[in-house]
Amino acid sequence: MDRCDVPPSGLHNIVTAQVGSHVWGGIQVHDIRITALPGRSWHPLNCDQPVLSIVVSELRGQCEARLSLSDGKTPRQSGRQRPMGHISLIPAGVPAWGYSDDIEQVEEVRLVLDIDRVKEIMGEEFTLAPLQEPHLVFNDESLQALARLVVTSEDKADWSSLFGDGLVAAMVARLSNLDPRPTRNDRRLGLSAHQLSMITEFFRDNLARPIRLSELASLAELSPSQFGRAFKISTGTTPHLWHLNARIESAKRLLADRRNSLAEIALDTGFSEQSHFTRAFRAAIGVSPGAWRRDVTT
Repeated sequence: MDRCDVPPSGLHNIVTAQVGSHVWGGIQVHDIRITALPGRSWHPLNCDQPVLSIVVSELRGQCEARLSLSDGKTPRQSGRQRPMGHISLIPAGVPAWGYSDDIEQVEEVRLVLDIDRVKEIMGEEFTLAPLQEPHLVFNDESLQALARLVVTSEDKADWSSLFGDGLVAAMVARLSNLDPRPTRNDRRLGLSAHQLSMITEFFRDNLARPIRLSELASLAELSPSQFGRAFKISTGTTPHLWHLNARIESAKRLLADRRNSLAEIALDTGFSEQSHFTRAFRAAIGVSPGAWRRDVTT
């Protein structure tokens, strides 16, 4: 995701506001980096859809979400163990601001929660109750860790759509913790043998193209959130990693035949270009495809 500057509308005392954007699972995901001048500064958080704002870093100060610029300070956990960053959930159409006083820089991951897409991801087990009331400045280490993947990954062009979809599904699933009512269908079971066989066969038949989490969930007749949990229970890994490992194993078989060029193998196993294939192969195996080929064919 390349960052771009955003217009100054609604920004106060902000030097720059840069945004990198992507869409995974039908959900807009924005990586936002704001640099502020000394003194009070703010920027709008509200939207015509619910917004999940995850602050992952605060440089030389702290920020908070406020429903009014005249509000007093929003309570935060105090003491030496106070975690870095915080999370706020803003319902659709509710005025809200990200406010700070003498902070230098803030990095935030912001999800615009299209209600229809959220329902598709979560299925019947999810109620809209958590999205209808403001939840300001709370902490959830799992959400923070997922958001840090967005801001710390240097080359998101290497991410498969399946990985991005799974990341968003996991983040949306955490919102169910905000609903005080018991979950109607807390699925703890893995996939059936038939479901798992069908899914893994689908993976192997589609090594060379992007796969969406929604496709796999539809095959298993589950919501994307249910499918992601059930698949990991059954296999011990995520759909993204299973598919990636299958592509790497297919690449090994093709590498054993020296008539296949590295560029051809990259395309045949679903990588956008040879450099992407080389990075993924080295990360999985520990050596480059060329070095692996030399070792097994000499």
